Amino acid sequence: MHRTRLKALFALVLPVVWLTACASSSSRPSTTIAGGQTVVLRRQGAGFKPAENDRVIIADASLQAVNLNGNHYVRWSFAIRPKQALVLSTVRIEEVSDSAPLLLVNDVAPQLDAGKWTETAGLMDLSSTSVRWLFDPKETVRIFRFTISEPDGQSYVLSQGVQYSPAAKEAIRAMVK
Repeated sequence: MHRTRLKALFALVLPVVWLTACASSSSRPSTTIAGGQTVVLRRQGAGFKPAENDRVIIADASLQAVNLNGNHYVRWSFAIRPKQALVLSTVRIEEVSDSAPLLLVNDVAPQLDAGKWTETAGLMDLSSTSVRWLFDPKETVRIFRFTISEPDGQSYVLSQGVQYSPAAKEAIRAMVK
């Protein structure tokens, strides 16, 4: 019964979260990331456009609420969709929003399933410093650096921003209570 309610709540809350995120006045805001570098993100509606190049597009970078045996966690979920038939040799994803990068995924043997690579990062306890931003009452942007390599030695880096409004963060916190 509780699981059904949680699924229904998630199905109702997620669209509201996306629709209530606040949009910035700049369509191409830049932000400083770990290491002092600056990245430019492209706005799309209330969030950011999926990062892409001529080889791949970032199909997902989102936070999931997880209830594991009555213990509540969050974890990041990611997806990459190749634009053409290709093989990936490594996928590395770091959160670079703060002063030091946080490695979330280091897949040294990535596999495509139905034309898409997907992975979830490890569970993060709500008391972890890496999710402290979830309790900040202001709007928050998290930035992910995707480093993707192919067997021929070609490598590229894409930066994906994910925006969380106060309402979106409240919705996530409600799912993990």
